[in-house]
Amino acid sequence: MESKWLTLGFTSAALATVGALVIAAPARAATLQHWWFDAQTNQLVFTTDSEVQPRAQLLANPTRIVIDLPNTQLGNTTTNQAVGGAIREVRVGQFDRQTARLVIEIAPGYSLNPQDVRVQGVRPNQWAVQLPAPRPGSAPAAGSIPAPSASANRVEGNTGTGAAAILSGVVATGDGFLIRLSGTAPTPSVQFTRDDADNRYAVIDLPNTAVAGNLRPDDLPNYRYSVVTWDVAQQATTPPSTRITLKLGPTSPDWRALRNSSGVIVLPPSGVPISSVSDEPPPLATAPSSPPTTTAQAPPPARPAQPATPPPTRSVEPPATPPELPTVPNGRVVVVIDPGHGGRDPGAVGINSLQEIQVIFPISLRVRDLLEAQGVTVVMTRQENVTVDLQARTALANRAQANLFVSIHANSISLSRPDVNGIESYHASDTGQRLAATLQASMLAATGMRDRGVKQARFYVLRHTDMPAALVEVGFVTGAQDYPRLNDPAWREIMAQAIARGILQYIQQGL
Repeated sequence: MESKWLTLGFTSAALATVGALVIAAPARAATLQHWWFDAQTNQLVFTTDSEVQPRAQLLANPTRIVIDLPNTQLGNTTTNQAVGGAIREVRVGQFDRQTARLVIEIAPGYSLNPQDVRVQGVRPNQWAVQLPAPRPGSAPAAGSIPAPSASANRVEGNTGTGAAAILSGVVATGDGFLIRLSGTAPTPSVQFTRDDADNRYAVIDLPNTAVAGNLRPDDLPNYRYSVVTWDVAQQATTPPSTRITLKLGPTSPDWRALRNSSGVIVLPPSGVPISSVSDEPPPLATAPSSPPTTTAQAPPPARPAQPATPPPTRSVEPPATPPELPTVPNGRVVVVIDPGHGGRDPGAVGINSLQEIQVIFPISLRVRDLLEAQGVTVVMTRQENVTVDLQARTALANRAQANLFVSIHANSISLSRPDVNGIESYHASDTGQRLAATLQASMLAATGMRDRGVKQARFYVLRHTDMPAALVEVGFVTGAQDYPRLNDPAWREIMAQAIARGILQYIQQGL
């Protein structure tokens, strides 16, 4: 049987029906930290704690895509996910002592055209496999798919010594970028230049600044806000200085760099909203650029079968049998579930680049399903990874004349404070106080996480809703205790059960 072996990197290649995408394994062993198959978008995303370079095969009998991660160990992650429909299941295991393996198995009677499968690097330690809708057929079609492209970010000369400030990382924010610095932040300068190929660059110079010795290319943003690549280089000056070169996409604005208390912020020009700055290249999963127009009165779109509850891993100790969810009184009860952030706004970014939206979106969808199973009418402020502004979220809830509004978030603080962990719940009015307290008590009872209290806050979504409203923070993505929990699908299932139970208990006690 013929097979084709191709190198994965910055060039195009193909994946035969029985073939592989192969590159040399990285020197540093990686751990598979998180994976999830999104049945709504037909996309598998997996993340490791360091750079990976996968090899993939499309095999027959049964039809399945096999992704091997060389020099990678299986971490504290679930081992299988039943999907339903044309995708039978997704599973993960330790193929051999050096290789972790993910398998997407297609249900009997369906096939995939390899030319329609897309594999792309989100960052060097995160990859996505985008599948088309499987079609009826008994065998996979022959053909090839383009090879993925990974980040071209670079870090050079980093010693982390001899300067008044140390650059420890760069994160994308809701406003632009934050260059994290410890010590005395310098006054940055920015200039723009072009090369012979007419590529445009923004060059940010940070005097008296060294680059942390452990900074790696995967610690830098990947294709966010029209920036194609980040090149961070510590200069051989006395004291050291750092030059950051951003390769800009065609629609990139002329960025500004300003000093603030956390380091240096990189923002678009005054008067240019960050919402007008697109990612470069476009996100892997195609999503509409504006919120769905479906109103609360319209029937919800059809959904594929939801995955079975993932089994607990050794990192968590959930109850052997969670208590049954409370029942609700007869009568129509409408609850709005608001997954925070979305689209170009990933929310908080924590340990190993875990994004808030990766935590809260699956929790929110699971809360929806649990409530609907108990007869509650659920309205979602978003059902995909799209950008929805705050006014649209509250307007949707008010139009639906909902009985309750619950916004789900994950918390963060400086990565230098992994000691900060725990659950918080917020309200803005007396009507929301009981709801927030009920949710807080339910989450604490189910998870045993640190209690950071029920607090009052003037969050927009709490002040502009016409019904009792609460906002929950399910833990800190930057917390040493919370991070492994939030990164674990089994723990997120426990949290979803707890939030749903709290909502049902509140309804049971009387609206």
